[in-house]
Amino acid sequence: MGSLARRIGFTVATAVLCFGVAEIALQTLDEGAETVVSPLAYQRYSGSAFTPGREPGTRVYVSGRRRVVTNQKAGVRILVFGASAAYGEMFSPFTAFAGVSERLLRKANPETPIEIVNLAHGGMGSRQVGEMAYRALENDDVDAIVVYTGNNEYHELRALKARSDTYDPAAELLRRRLSASALYRRLRDAIMPADSTLAPPEGETWLPIGRLDVTVDDADRDLGVVLYREHLESIADAAQQRGVPLILTTVATNLRDHVDRGTPGVRSPEEQRALAELQGLSGSSPPKRFAAEAAARTDSITSEGGLHTLGQLYLNARLVAEAKNAFERKELAALRPMTSNRRLRDVVIDAPADWKVAVCDLAEAITNGAQHGIPGNDLFIDHCHPNAEGHKLLGEALAQCITDLGLEGVSGALATKESLTPDPFRIDHYSGHRPIPGFKTNPPTADTSSMEGMAMAGHQAFVMERYTDALQSYQSVALDPSAPMSIHVSVGLTHLYLGNLGAAQEALRRAANSGVSGADRILETLNP
Repeated sequence: MGSLARRIGFTVATAVLCFGVAEIALQTLDEGAETVVSPLAYQRYSGSAFTPGREPGTRVYVSGRRRVVTNQKAGVRILVFGASAAYGEMFSPFTAFAGVSERLLRKANPETPIEIVNLAHGGMGSRQVGEMAYRALENDDVDAIVVYTGNNEYHELRALKARSDTYDPAAELLRRRLSASALYRRLRDAIMPADSTLAPPEGETWLPIGRLDVTVDDADRDLGVVLYREHLESIADAAQQRGVPLILTTVATNLRDHVDRGTPGVRSPEEQRALAELQGLSGSSPPKRFAAEAAARTDSITSEGGLHTLGQLYLNARLVAEAKNAFERKELAALRPMTSNRRLRDVVIDAPADWKVAVCDLAEAITNGAQHGIPGNDLFIDHCHPNAEGHKLLGEALAQCITDLGLEGVSGALATKESLTPDPFRIDHYSGHRPIPGFKTNPPTADTSSMEGMAMAGHQAFVMERYTDALQSYQSVALDPSAPMSIHVSVGLTHLYLGNLGAAQEALRRAANSGVSGADRILETLNP
């Protein structure tokens, strides 16, 4: 019996050793990480990072607002990638945080031409952002890239869940854990070479994300975090291979926002009872007592709507830290996630050292500037899109993170408070947004009987991305002999978004030669 046991033990040990040797050999030869199949056709991105511009030596990036830039950079060129929150939804590119950072860095570094090109594009998740970043890194000469993504991580998974017969998040999580083994990958590819739970059905027409009825569960949430980490790691690898500094940022959200999108979750009788009891105590009980009563009922409150209510009750009881935690739990409980959340932000904050990235905690910058440290409508226009003040805070924080990179020529001290006296004739000074139904901050209809009103009409058209209409308004003002020369800055900037580099240079040169502040800093980036 002892001899048999020794033989079995020897056989097992030999098998383990052989598997170990095979694993080491395959890890050495194998590429490792797997690519993720694109499940959403309408979110796909492929092809070149940019196309040739109308004029020799120019290009137009395929994402962002598609403004013309020179092929050769004049000084420091930084690319920003992300989705609509980075794009500056509802605002001009100059109000968006990339534009704020550019202005601050130019002011702090007068000897260095600096341009921050905003290539963010609405609706994309980290995978699409990664594809865009890969193309730019392969075909561009840039000094750094910035990635601000995390609001749209569950769109693809929800689409798959709605339409794919093979989607299984639990199986995919197990498969990805096992795929850390090169030996497993080789065996899997030999036995089931076409197996993928993330493959979209062929010939499928995908609905807009807002019309998908499916909700997420814990397995979907876990898979979304795993994929998010993989996508960011892939971007970090690509940047590292090309020696381009990468700034990964956390993504800020409106923690106080809660819109019933038809999926607030079904409140259990226990949750309803717990909230009713706490509502009776909120505002009338000492904070310490309310905290104890709420803590005793926390496990009963799990729905998105219920946690939002709990956060409000904590605020009424002047328990700010507890309120913030409840609002963050609300985001994690969302059945149709439309924002980043605490788990996704932690992926960025905990980025491993071997990624060799700079982490910029922009979500914390928003938190620090928010009332009670809980971001709300004071800094956002909705659940995830910052307002002008929110973009200002993000832009200031990003400018500091870029400065901290130590890029050559970018080292000046940033102004603690930006002293910008708005010029009503300059689009880069205009912070108004598109008309939003029901908003008190909607711009009034421009009075085009005056030069200033005509300029305002141009700004409003520009924000709506009607650049031809904006240019006509600005040029009408410029024809008046008494018009301020600063109107030519608006003319020049609009030409950039119409793809006319030569006309932009001419207009900005007129403004610069007339002593218009900052016009020369814009012009120098167009003359490499």
